Amino acid sequence: MNFINLPLLTALTFGERIKMGLQVLVFGMAVIFAVLILLWGILELFRIIFYEIPKKKAAEKEPEPVVKAPEPVVPAPVEETAEPETSDEVIVAAITAALSVVMDKPQTSFRVVSFRRTASK
Repeated sequence: MNFINLPLLTALTFGERIKMGLQVLVFGMAVIFAVLILLWGILELFRIIFYEIPKKKAAEKEPEPVVKAPEPVVPAPVEETAEPETSDEVIVAAITAALSVVMDKPQTSFRVVSFRRTASK
């Protein structure tokens, strides 16, 4: 049981076999692209039916809520003291500022109670 007709292929020249192979290749690629275009069209139709039309209907029924922008956090005024800040106070301020940036919270939401120096290498 042979699916390829060997006498037909042996009767063809090399150029005719290449031509037939290219025809099959082009036909196969055309079928694949046609199916892909059909699937794309179906997906676009689904997007319009199931996404855009309900979205327009919902927008007509309910007005969009007004969202207020959050008010910026204004830091408290710094009281100037007669004595200069010690290095420990500067370090605590730097640690607090770094933690507020990393945690994405205002500096007033936490407090640095203590810190300990470690041996540097």
